[in-house]
Amino acid sequence: MKPRATLALLALALLGPATTTYAAEPAPQAVTASDAWARATPPGMAVAAVYLTLVGGSQADRLVGAATPRAAMTQIHVVTEAEGMARMRPTAGVDVPARKPVALVPQGTHIMLMNLPRPLVAGERFPLTLQFQQAGRIDVVVEVRAPDTAPPPVH
Repeated sequence: MKPRATLALLALALLGPATTTYAAEPAPQAVTASDAWARATPPGMAVAAVYLTLVGGSQADRLVGAATPRAAMTQIHVVTEAEGMARMRPTAGVDVPARKPVALVPQGTHIMLMNLPRPLVAGERFPLTLQFQQAGRIDVVVEVRAPDTAPPPVH
C-alpha cells in the first residue's frame, strides 16, 4: 500500500464517521378521550347518544367522525336553543384546542348512534372509534349506564 493511502486510511479511522446525528423531535401528544358513556335504551328505541371528555394534545385537533359496530350510523350532533326551543342538528366536527378539555354532554354536543339493531343494556360495554383530523383513529370503550344515571362530573 502506498504511504499516502495508508495515511489517509489512518486519518479516517481516527476521525470516526463524518456524519452528524440529530435528536428526533418528540412526536406531538395526541388528543385523549375518557369517560365515554351512554344511557341504556328501552326496547324498540333505535337511537342513543354517547358522551365523553376529550382533552387536546400538544396541538389543536378536530373530531370529525365516529363509528361503532353497535349502530348502523353515527353523527356528531350539537344542541342549540332558539326561541325557547332546543334543537339538535348534525355538525361537521368538534374543535379540540391544544391541552384543553372539551366535554360532550347531555343537552350539548354528543355522538348520536342511529339504527341500533338492539337496545343498549345497562352494564354492557361496546367499542367506539373516534376519527380526528390530526390524531387519526382513537378507540374508546363506552359504558352503558342505567337511564336515570347522572352524568359524571367534567374534569
